[in-house]
Amino acid sequence: MIADLTPLAPVQRGAMATCDLLVFAPHPDDAEIHAGATIARQVRLGAAVVVVDATAGELGSRGDATTRATEAGEAARILGLAGRECLHLEDGGLMPGDRAQRDALVAALRRWRPKTVLTMHPHARHGDHIGLGHLALGAVKMAALHRFPVPGEAVPGIRLWQYEAELPLAQPTFLVPATEADWLVKKAAIACYDSQLAGGSGPATSIATPEFLTWVESRGRAWGFQAGAAYAEAFTGPEAPRIADLRTL
Repeated sequence: MIADLTPLAPVQRGAMATCDLLVFAPHPDDAEIHAGATIARQVRLGAAVVVVDATAGELGSRGDATTRATEAGEAARILGLAGRECLHLEDGGLMPGDRAQRDALVAALRRWRPKTVLTMHPHARHGDHIGLGHLALGAVKMAALHRFPVPGEAVPGIRLWQYEAELPLAQPTFLVPATEADWLVKKAAIACYDSQLAGGSGPATSIATPEFLTWVESRGRAWGFQAGAAYAEAFTGPEAPRIADLRTL
């Protein structure tokens, strides 16, 4: 299935912050690496997109939290985000079932009041990637409960989808196509994280090699072939997609 994630009608913004699409990421750079083209496409189509980084990435083998925050800010500018924030949860400590961490995600949902949420799929190697995937599942439901004791008003009806982590999705629910221009925005946003990539300095890591960016490119091209587009990114989720026009399949 080929899909767009957000409505194109203008969002009515009152006193509370709102967005069409909120993307939870374990660390600064994860949203760009795994869903950057989708973010670029949705912004191009008129959606207000917010990225919420769960941690500051302070455990990263390269760079530091301050550097990564600066890089994340520049990436946000390139992507055209409506907002970006860091929850400053413990890097290396995102745990399924941790109530305090889940409640931090609930509070973010109530601040931004999104229509749709993307989070990393827990089919992953990194413990924080696994942890965030599970935490977001619970947070979306808790955010809708009017009596749930977290500041802010309840946010009902959020649709939750999971983007592909470092391990491949065997059978995505849908693919979001991307143009060459969308992909160039994604590449430029990823390039902001020079401290983490091959151009930076520090110990060898899995992403600090030229082969990493080749892998990102190859995965986008492969999904794009299936989507009938230049590139695409893969998503799945706990709910069935709602399709109004079967001609889009």
